[in-house]
Amino acid sequence: MHIFELRYPGTWLKFDDDALRNEIQVMLQNLEEILIEVAISLSMFEAAVATSSQRNPREEFERDFELRAKIETLIREKAGDKYYQNSEAYQLMSESELRAYKYELGILPRSYLHKIPFVHAHTFVYAVDSFGKFLEALGLYESVPKLLNECIDEFNRLIPSVKKIRNSAMHIEDRSRGYGTPSEKRKGKKMETYGFLGLGNLEGNYLCYTIDDGTYQRIEISTTVLNILVKIMNDVILSFQWKGKAYIGPRY
Repeated sequence: MHIFELRYPGTWLKFDDDALRNEIQVMLQNLEEILIEVAISLSMFEAAVATSSQRNPREEFERDFELRAKIETLIREKAGDKYYQNSEAYQLMSESELRAYKYELGILPRSYLHKIPFVHAHTFVYAVDSFGKFLEALGLYESVPKLLNECIDEFNRLIPSVKKIRNSAMHIEDRSRGYGTPSEKRKGKKMETYGFLGLGNLEGNYLCYTIDDGTYQRIEISTTVLNILVKIMNDVILSFQWKGKAYIGPRY
């Protein structure tokens, strides 16, 4: 599990306006919680990829072949001549019992195992995008330090594709039909794709999508991105004035 450190110079923000202080402090707490989601989803993505790489398709095939043979033998013996009169129905029954038996053993369908890394990759991207949205929301306050705008610019510079990729993931029903921006969709105008239409592809540890301008973009699911967010978050924290006892987050 990836564990990061956030260094808070104090417990409470220094603001004359108590309501504003509480509001911004909640925003900072939300940013920390989003970072936790980024760290957890990255850890789970890496674990799922590692598990997938350890699979042995030949062993799985041989295991399924033996299980299916045993189940079919039992069904055939129980059904007798009826088995051959309606073999398709009994074969379907055999497949159903095989699935139930594998479920009891804790064996997941291959399609599930294949999809698990994609789920964690999307969770990672959604959390990174939410981090950026909270940064932008903080920047709307007139009383926040000017350094915060530099942090927002740094986020957009280092992770430029996350907004568009997340948008395509959320509107995959439009992208799959070739539509880009909402205005173009209303006009019935489809995108001009560059190369091919990619929707939620995993290329190593990159989640890839065709975005609304028709280009194919990638975002890395990695400690590099997590570390960028942690550095930005620590810069945001230090940009404020604090009072009270210093501490390190996330708290144990």
